[in-house]
Amino acid sequence: MIVNNKNRKAVLQCLVLVVIGLFCHNAVHAQIPSKIKLVDHLEHLKNTYSVDFIYNYTLLEQVLLPSNFDCVNLTDCLNAIQEVAPITFTGNGINSYLIVPVRKDVSFTVEDVATSELLGDITVKVNNGKERFLYPVKSNFTIKNLFPLDSVHIRSAFYNTVHLTASELLALKTPLRLAHEIIHLNEVQITDYLTKGVNAKISDNTFQIDMKALGLLAGETDGDVFNVVKNIPGVHTPSGKPGSLNLRGNTFDQSLIEIDDIPIYHNGHFYGAIAPFNPTTVSKIEIQRNILAAKWGGRVGGLIHMTTNNTVPDSTLYEVQANTVYAGATVQIPLAKDKLALYVAARSNYPSINSPKLTAFSNLNFQGSRLEDVADNVNSEFFKVGFYDINSKLVYDINENHKATISYISIQNLLSATLEDADDKDNKDFRDLSLNNWGMTVKWEGTFSEKLKAQARFSKSSVFIDNKSEGFSASERSSFEKYSNTIDDTRFISDVQLQLNENTALETGYALTDYSLRFDERNDGNSVDNRRNQDALTHSMYVSVNKNWSDKITANFGMHTDYYEPNKRFYADPRISMNVRTSDALYIKTSAGRSHQFIQKKLRDDFDDFNNQTQFWFLPDQTTAVLEGYQTMLGALYNKSGWLVDLELYIRNTNNVTLQTNTDKLEKGKLKSKGGDLFVKKRWNNFEALFSYSLSEVNTDFGQTLPIYFDQRHILHVTGLWHLDPINLAVTWGYFSGMPVVVPDFETNEGSSQNDLDIEYTNRFPHMHQLDVSATYAFTNAKKSWKGIVGLSFVNLYDQDNIVNIFQNEPPINDPYRKTIAFAPNLQLSVQF
Repeated sequence: MIVNNKNRKAVLQCLVLVVIGLFCHNAVHAQIPSKIKLVDHLEHLKNTYSVDFIYNYTLLEQVLLPSNFDCVNLTDCLNAIQEVAPITFTGNGINSYLIVPVRKDVSFTVEDVATSELLGDITVKVNNGKERFLYPVKSNFTIKNLFPLDSVHIRSAFYNTVHLTASELLALKTPLRLAHEIIHLNEVQITDYLTKGVNAKISDNTFQIDMKALGLLAGETDGDVFNVVKNIPGVHTPSGKPGSLNLRGNTFDQSLIEIDDIPIYHNGHFYGAIAPFNPTTVSKIEIQRNILAAKWGGRVGGLIHMTTNNTVPDSTLYEVQANTVYAGATVQIPLAKDKLALYVAARSNYPSINSPKLTAFSNLNFQGSRLEDVADNVNSEFFKVGFYDINSKLVYDINENHKATISYISIQNLLSATLEDADDKDNKDFRDLSLNNWGMTVKWEGTFSEKLKAQARFSKSSVFIDNKSEGFSASERSSFEKYSNTIDDTRFISDVQLQLNENTALETGYALTDYSLRFDERNDGNSVDNRRNQDALTHSMYVSVNKNWSDKITANFGMHTDYYEPNKRFYADPRISMNVRTSDALYIKTSAGRSHQFIQKKLRDDFDDFNNQTQFWFLPDQTTAVLEGYQTMLGALYNKSGWLVDLELYIRNTNNVTLQTNTDKLEKGKLKSKGGDLFVKKRWNNFEALFSYSLSEVNTDFGQTLPIYFDQRHILHVTGLWHLDPINLAVTWGYFSGMPVVVPDFETNEGSSQNDLDIEYTNRFPHMHQLDVSATYAFTNAKKSWKGIVGLSFVNLYDQDNIVNIFQNEPPINDPYRKTIAFAPNLQLSVQF
């Protein structure tokens, strides 16, 4: 390349001009100062004018003043700052100022980016705070007390999260638009199925309840686990006791109930009136009404699986909860940052205090018994009840891939009563009933890769139930009866999950279960003194494959096997569930399978009473067989534009059921149920309407097919939910058809006056109905260092007299009818700090 002198001169001139231009550019920019930090300018004012400023440094450190900001004196500076920054100055003494951030409420609408359809709910997180669920008022969502520089994260189910600042949200002139998130079919959940926090998982047809996000349900404000579960369609409590849960025709003992893998063998505090699980410690609940997944064994009914808090918190948190029946406290303590945490919670009833709701529970429990006359005076001098529970958990994050936990629960129930003969004060009857249940689980969870996970756990559950009755004439004992049952359940379980590819997952595991039962019976009047010991080992294995076909069909194929050592038999139970997405809004679902149950109760002809042997468990032997259950389900779910419609039809049969009549006669037969559950929900802004209807038929077959005593053909609930932040209101009206009229059999009591019972009903008892109402008010202090909720609830608000059935065991001649709970009010307070 040849460059002449003339060209060299031109190139040189260009280079000089470029260098001069760059120099001038840098010089100009060097003279223009960058924006000024507010906190730096406050420090300058402090030193210049000898004043103090009190403020949140972390919050204001991000506030910037204009680069050309200037002022001539202190007053001028403060006024100028207030004009350009979102703060105000308040005099806090001589030469001292309190700086208050200016916060604003922001209202906006949210719509689907593709259809421009307004969304009916969103979840909001401000900065690094907790997520909050918001409902609209007249289509507008409102976030209160936003600082302009706050980071706001907004999402909704099936939509991507939008991240923006509060100032950007304040400046928004059009609806906020959310785009659809790509969600695989096996991950799809229908959020807020019944209320906030109750979700329906499509892939396995389970309900997933997030207790920390749980919304309001009618009739209770405490988050009682059994009261929450009984609101699920297909789950009801025919006797009126929250703990006597019936899942699609199966009795309470035929469903698996666990907390942190500790099996529970009783229906709760005060004989089923209150769930024995502290709602402040329960984090998640999984509920299955259909055939259980292959990993679950030992039951022919449904599933209620609870887990407690499983994370290491950043800070210590306290919560106090009290209502008219019990009080409790919970604490979470990080023992080592990001490594080790301790959770402890305890509840107890008030030992010497009665209340309207406790009286309602007492009358419900003791109707038809000798304690009925004193039930109104619970916790009086001659009649006392006590119950409490303790939960604790140690969580250790070994590293990012491994976690270890130790869980413990203790549940206690006590009752003592002294009954006097009205005609002879020297004749007294002393009743003592107790339940002592403790359990522990040691668990390890490990992640070895993105595809391989494993866990192992050891659990122990021990229950002791003791009922004792003594009669005295003066100081001489005239009668003595005692029934006691001890259940020890010890388990070792291991599981492995392997993701074979993007669309196929494999899960397998092994469990060893050691049952040990002790039963003691003594009746001096009948010269009975029996003791029965039973022990059994069960080896269980399972394998299941979850398959996804193009996000249109998901299926789970599983096999659960058991080897029951006492009868040296092997049981293999196939199980399958399948879901088909026909569109973004419509899903078809089905499941079928078989299961076996070993530890069990004998089927009775009446509801469990507090003082008889219906509470006691046994293991199959030469006289009784292993329960065998078959289940099938077909249904569909539609979810679009605020509408949710869910329908499931089912058939459930249980073979080898042993019926224990009140004449001590054993019969072997079947329990058969069929029906359908329909649930419809519609949301309009901050109001939701819910409709739930169950049609079912539950029969027994012991030589002839007859409706079982708890057969309730029609169950209807109509619910309204109002979200009026900070007030929430829930109202539910329930209608239940009457149960069969079963007149007691007095073959062993010939000549007894009870043969002359005047029963005015035939075939079925009258239908039942009641109205339940709940309301809560949430409050917090200005600094948001603590928050609380006040709740008021009414069960059976108009005190409807609902007849359930006739007492089958020596019913009172004047009033032989069992009834559901009467009017029961309750006031609750919860404070977290």
